[in-house]
Amino acid sequence: MRLRGRVLILCFVLALHLGLARAVAAADWPQNYVVHEHSESPDDRYGVLVLSKEAAIEQDQTDGNTTYLANLQTRQVLGEVRETDYFEGQNHRDLQVVWSPDSSVCVLEYEGRYGFDSVFALELKGEGFRQIDLGEHIQKSLGRLFDGYVNAYFRFAPDHKLKVRALSYTNPKQLPDEPSNYARFQGTFDLKSEKWTDSNARKIKSEDQDALTTAYQEDFARHMIVAADSTKVPENFTGSMFSSEEEKADALDKIMNDVYAAVRSFLPPGRFAKVKQEQIAWLKTRDATQSAEEKSKLTENRIRALQDLLW
Repeated sequence: MRLRGRVLILCFVLALHLGLARAVAAADWPQNYVVHEHSESPDDRYGVLVLSKEAAIEQDQTDGNTTYLANLQTRQVLGEVRETDYFEGQNHRDLQVVWSPDSSVCVLEYEGRYGFDSVFALELKGEGFRQIDLGEHIQKSLGRLFDGYVNAYFRFAPDHKLKVRALSYTNPKQLPDEPSNYARFQGTFDLKSEKWTDSNARKIKSEDQDALTTAYQEDFARHMIVAADSTKVPENFTGSMFSSEEEKADALDKIMNDVYAAVRSFLPPGRFAKVKQEQIAWLKTRDATQSAEEKSKLTENRIRALQDLLW
């Protein structure tokens, strides 16, 4: 009886301890914070937490809101992302999150009205992460040419490297008495050594700026949908709605032309000559396709192939 009593007491204490542990874990999740849309890692384990729009407005807490990186499976906050200020759906602001395929590193780009305010890489380390400022170097490199607004784009490469492309510009409202300048940055950041192994910036033409802006949009397909009417569109969808697959195919063709123009401007002549021949052959295949839906799929794949050439 004594042994049984001790076992019951031990089980009770253990259950109480586990209950307290769960309570502590739940308390670690910041109140009124939500998982930022499209911020989940490829393995669905991690995500970025931001203050909900409802809480920010109801509590008049529209400034000074930090963000967090969290383990979504255990509901544990891994840490605060320093030097940030954002809440979900904030006017003229946005937060873009790009993850490495193995879910070990993510890039956070905090966007202002015309360009980014800050860019950080977060590399997971045990139950925490290391925060690396990428935006400062990008802005300094482009700032040597002129002081402008900057938008950045990212791709993870093998051997723990991050490729970066950025576009800078002035006169966002295109005022007639203001000068308009454009520039392109390209670089590679080694996450192991925390150093830029490649980095350069140069001025470009306005038409190149437009073409590259389209070419660097790798999630273009996610923002295109075919629907008979607006009631068929998902609630949180942002992008362009097309009434038919033919309309979508035409829109994709315009995107492809912009990307092709960027490739023509920035690839060496010898290399572009080969791409041009490939494009001619591809167009014959695409035009011989009868189905508009199949044409769209072919064009999407061709756009991505052309985009790869700019990285």
